[in-house]
Formats: sequence, C-alpha cells, structure tokens
Amino acid sequence: MISQADRRDARRIIVGAEFAISFTLRGHDYRDVRITNLSPGGCFALVGARDARLFERGAVLEGLVLQHPELPKAPILATVSYVLGGRPGADPLELVGIGIQFQGMDPASQEALDTWVDAAEAAQRN
Repeated sequence: MISQADRRDARRIIVGAEFAISFTLRGHDYRDVRITNLSPGGCFALVGARDARLFERGAVLEGLVLQHPELPKAPILATVSYVLGGRPGADPLELVGIGIQFQGMDPASQEALDTWVDAAEAAQRN
C-alpha cells in the first residue's frame, strides 16, 4: 500500500481517451469511465454530473479495474479523495471530476503499475 506522503508526491501521467476504469459504487456498476491521468497511487476520472451525489469523499469504489491492455487487471480497492464540479441543477450531461486513491492492490499488480508509470514518464520526457 502506498503511504499518504507518496500519494501526494506521486507522478501523474496524462493519459489518452483509450484509458478507462470500471468499478462498483453503492450497488451501481460503472463501466468504461474515462480517466485523464494515472499514478501508482490513483487516478482522475470523469463521470456524469447526474451521478456526482454518489461520489462523496471517502466513498469506496469496489473492484476497480484499469481498462487498458498495458495495465494490470487485478481488482483494486479505491476511495474517492475529492470531487471537482457538479452543482445542484446542473446539466445532466456535464462531467464531474473524481480524484481516486488506490487503497489496496496485490503486490504484483502494484509493481506492474509502478513499472508502467516509470516507462510512461520516461517516454514523456523524450
């Protein structure tokens, strides 16, 4: 598990439209949720504003899976760390940003994610 200090200082890799996650939140299944960045300790996802009320700080995202062929597929325990946007009465098509912290994943998957982030960071520098 990554410490709180490591999460705060974690490298964030900007990712393209082909990166998504799936998870369950309060009995609701979410599939193909777009993420915009990824680090060894979490990611930033975009969800419809109509669902924003479910994504309160500390909410548990069960069975989170990274949906990209280069990333590990083992389920991750994750929580919502913050929500950006989403106002009562907002257009239901509007997107809300969700900061997600990974709370637990198997060691092999964590190592694979660390390796992928290191490689992506190196590629972005070149």
